[in-house]
Amino acid sequence: MQVAYAERLAGLGEAEPKGAETCTTHITACDKDGMMVAMTTTLLSSMGSRVVLPKSGVLMNNGVMWFDPTPGTPNAIAPGKRPLTNMSPFILAAGDQPEMAGGASGGRRIMASVLQLLAFVADFGMDPEAAAHHPRIDVSGPDGLTADRRLAPEVLAALVAAGAGEPEVVEHSVMPLNFACPNLIRRGPDGEVVGISDAMSPWSAAVAG
Repeated sequence: MQVAYAERLAGLGEAEPKGAETCTTHITACDKDGMMVAMTTTLLSSMGSRVVLPKSGVLMNNGVMWFDPTPGTPNAIAPGKRPLTNMSPFILAAGDQPEMAGGASGGRRIMASVLQLLAFVADFGMDPEAAAHHPRIDVSGPDGLTADRRLAPEVLAALVAAGAGEPEVVEHSVMPLNFACPNLIRRGPDGEVVGISDAMSPWSAAVAG
């Protein structure tokens, strides 16, 4: 993850400071027929552009900040160009049947959290609730990494041994926001649907209808 993120920052741009994306929402939903939706939307920074469309009441974002102001760079602003963002919703399917969907809010921290939550469930066989409560790492800075202090000492040592560097050990708390806020829905082989939201955020929720 560290190598991928370093390449992303070096080759794809993105100039905003870590944690600048503070008004992002991710919603994961499914219906009784099995359709799943994973949607991430953002205002970018607090209250976005502070412009409300008069007919719809939609608050516009200030996503132009995602562009790199340096001309000639991969993420430089240009007509018709889409800026680099951190949003990474996913739907995992077997054939044409969706089995799992998810995503996260949390700015640069989104990708690491989504990858880990997906790996916990799909690769390591955790149930969604266990995955939501499992401590994570974050590699969203240009170098170094952040680790949840609940991780075992041998895990932290393994990160150092793997060449990831000495982790900054932090709390997974409401504030400061040290990790992203993911959520996920999984449909089991028996058709049962389980949904989880971020275990630490008071703004997240899971609702059955």
